[in-house]
Amino acid sequence: MKIIKKIGSIGLITLMLCSSVFAADLKTALNVIEQASETKYLENDQGYFSKTIVDSNPSTGEVTIELKLANTKKEEQIDETTEVMLVIDNSPSMDFVTSSGQTRKEIIIPATKQLVNAIFDNSNNVNIGIVHFHGVSGWFGSAGLSNATLGLKLTNDRNKILSALDTLNSMKTEAGTNIDAGLQRAEQSFSSSCKNKIIVLLTDGVPTADVKGNNASNDSTTEEALVVQNNTKETLQRLDKEGYHIISMMTGMSAEDGHTDKNGQEYAGYNFEEDLKAVERIFGTTSAPTAGKYYLVQSANVNNVVTNDILTNVMEIVQNPINTVKIVDYFPEDITDNFEFSYVGEPSVGNVTEAIDPETKTITWDIDTLKGEEVATLRYKLKIKDMQNAELLNKTIATNEKVELTYKDIDAKDYVVTLNSSPKIQLAEVKEQEENKQPSAGQNQVDGGASAGQDGTTATGQIPQTGVSMIAGISIVITLIALVLIYKKNQNYKDIK
Repeated sequence: MKIIKKIGSIGLITLMLCSSVFAADLKTALNVIEQASETKYLENDQGYFSKTIVDSNPSTGEVTIELKLANTKKEEQIDETTEVMLVIDNSPSMDFVTSSGQTRKEIIIPATKQLVNAIFDNSNNVNIGIVHFHGVSGWFGSAGLSNATLGLKLTNDRNKILSALDTLNSMKTEAGTNIDAGLQRAEQSFSSSCKNKIIVLLTDGVPTADVKGNNASNDSTTEEALVVQNNTKETLQRLDKEGYHIISMMTGMSAEDGHTDKNGQEYAGYNFEEDLKAVERIFGTTSAPTAGKYYLVQSANVNNVVTNDILTNVMEIVQNPINTVKIVDYFPEDITDNFEFSYVGEPSVGNVTEAIDPETKTITWDIDTLKGEEVATLRYKLKIKDMQNAELLNKTIATNEKVELTYKDIDAKDYVVTLNSSPKIQLAEVKEQEENKQPSAGQNQVDGGASAGQDGTTATGQIPQTGVSMIAGISIVITLIALVLIYKKNQNYKDIK
C-alpha cells in the first residue's frame, strides 16, 4: 500500500512539474475581434451613438473603449461652423415710441440679445456678426451699399456680440431704409468656406432705397418706390436660391405700433393699408413667404417672436439640443469577473459613476443637455487580470451586453435608443511565428491583431517547443528511475523478510 502511495506521489509531482512547464510556456494575446458596435442614429436625424475600441495592447491584455454621442446630423458636420448675420434696421422709425413706452429699438435690441444668448446656450460651432442699415442721409448722401455697415465681424465671443448690440442700441438713427444694402452687406460678410449661412433681418419699415442707387420717398406707391421694392424682393429671392437661410421680421405696420419719436413729434400721414401691400410685395405672407421664414408682428409681440419663433428657426438649421441625456452601459460577467476597469480621463460632458456597480453591473453617464453640434465622449480601459486564464482562452467576449441611451427632444418627447451590438475581444494563444509579430508593450492595436486571419481571429493551438520537450523527457526519466529503485528496494525487503 505504501509503495502505491509513493508511486502516486511521484507521479503527481511529475505531472505538476510538466503542467507548470507547459503553463509557463503558454503565450497569449488579447485580440480585437470586432472593433466597434453598430452606429445607432437618433430620431429625426438628431445625431448618432456608437461604442468603439480606440486603443489596444494585445501583449498586456488592455483595450480602451470610447462611448460617443454626437448631436449632429452627420459625422463630417462636427467641424462645420454655422454663421449667423443679424441685419438690424437703424432708421429713424426705430426710435418711435410704442404703446409700452419703449422705442422699437429698445424692444428689438434686448430681444436680439436674448436670441444670441439662447443660440450659444443651445449650440456649439456658431459664429455671429452684426450689420446695421439705414438709407440716404445728409445732403450728399446717396443710395447704395454704403447705407449698410458691418458693425461686428463674425465671432463666437458672446460678450463682444452683446456689447456690439448695446452700442447699436445707443447709436443715433439715420434717415431712410435700405434693406437691400443690409442684405448684401451681410452676404459679403460671411466666410467663403461656410456652408451653413443664416440671415436674420429685423426691420420696421418699407424700404426707401436699394443698392442700385434708387431712392424713393416714404410714399410706397410711387414708381421709384415700386422699383426699390422689386429690387429688394429680387435680392431676397437670389439669396434664398443660393442657399442662404433667410429669417425676416417686419414690425411697425399698424397704428398700435406707435408713430411718435422720443421727442414727442408725431409722424402723420402713414398709409398703413398701402404699406402693408408694399410689405407683401417684398416679403410675401407669413404662410407663403418670398424667402425662408417671415413674420409680420406688432411691437408688443416682437420679444416673443424673436426669442421663440426665430430662435426655433435658427436652431432647426443649426441643430436642436437634446435634454435629460443619460447613458447606461451594461457589462457581462466575463468582463466584470476577469477584467480590471478604469476610466481614461473625465467625460467630455457630464458626470459618470465612479466604478461598475457590483449589483447592476453598469456604469451610468449623466450628460443632461447636449448642445446642437456638440459631441460627448467617455473613455475607459479594460485590462485582463490573468493572461493565461484557461476559461477565457479562445472565447469571443462582448465588452458589453447592451448600452441604453435615454433623452428628450426640444418638445420634451421621450426617446430610448439601445445598442445591442458590441466591440468584441478574444484571449488567444500565439504561435511561435506569430509571437515575433506581436506589438511590443505599449504599441497600439485596434485592427484585430497583426497576426489575425482574414476573419479577424487569431490561429490557436500550441506548437511543442524544444525546451519543453527536453524538460518533460528528463522529468519522465527521473520518474521511471525512481519507480525502479523503489520497486527493487521493495523486492529486497521482501527477500530479507
